[in-house]
Amino acid sequence: MRLLWLTDIHLNFVPPREVSSFLDAVSAAQPDAIALTGDVAESHDLSLYLRQMVERINRPIYFVLGNHDFYFGSIRRVRHDVEGLCAAHPLLRWLPSAGVVELTPNVALVGHDGWADARLGDYERSYVVMNDYRLVEELVVAGKQDRWPLLKQLGDEAAAHMRRVLPAALARYPQVFVLTHVPPLREACWYQGQISDEHWLPHFTCQAMGQVLLECAAQWPDRQITVLCGHTHSGGETRPLPNLLVLTGGATYASPEIQRVFTLV
Repeated sequence: MRLLWLTDIHLNFVPPREVSSFLDAVSAAQPDAIALTGDVAESHDLSLYLRQMVERINRPIYFVLGNHDFYFGSIRRVRHDVEGLCAAHPLLRWLPSAGVVELTPNVALVGHDGWADARLGDYERSYVVMNDYRLVEELVVAGKQDRWPLLKQLGDEAAAHMRRVLPAALARYPQVFVLTHVPPLREACWYQGQISDEHWLPHFTCQAMGQVLLECAAQWPDRQITVLCGHTHSGGETRPLPNLLVLTGGATYASPEIQRVFTLV
């Protein structure tokens, strides 16, 4: 089986003709399925692009959402709309609703959007102000301190989901792929070949998710966990444990690309 990985494709920045060419390139790679780790577009055109992708590629698209996918909308409404879209298009599978997905008899897939939970780095002193805090309804609050518990709550939600589905997958499959948008570890938060500093880490890592991954990998040493994430627009990889590999995808606005094609048996 050929699993093709995409991340941070931001199709709303891409001219229509180039979107078409990109989807042609994805189809030409002859994937059996697509793994998409978020930031497809923005809330108002997310469904349009997901429909276009599935109609052109005509393969299962297993996906999580990124922070940009909620811009100019709310987390609650976007998730509701995506569930409706997937109900109408069976080849579209949003992983927080899909649970454990079997790709082959030996490989499963799980995932959650994740969210930067402001636990790593120095949130209080950080000078970084994400567009999320202006453009996502739930995060438009009075001030930085008011937002902090909301970010932690979103991270905890992702971790709770992973704590349910990952052990279930590891109990049955030798290899499990985990899709999430936000890097789950400091060591996976790449930017231009370096690990992000204390100002950027709070907004580009989900520590709660990372803790679950580390715990599960330690509890199942004979299983292989491969995490695919994005968000930073800089590629890199880290292997914090012998059986846990975290790949962070690179990206450039207006120039979507195929990250990697995995051959699964």
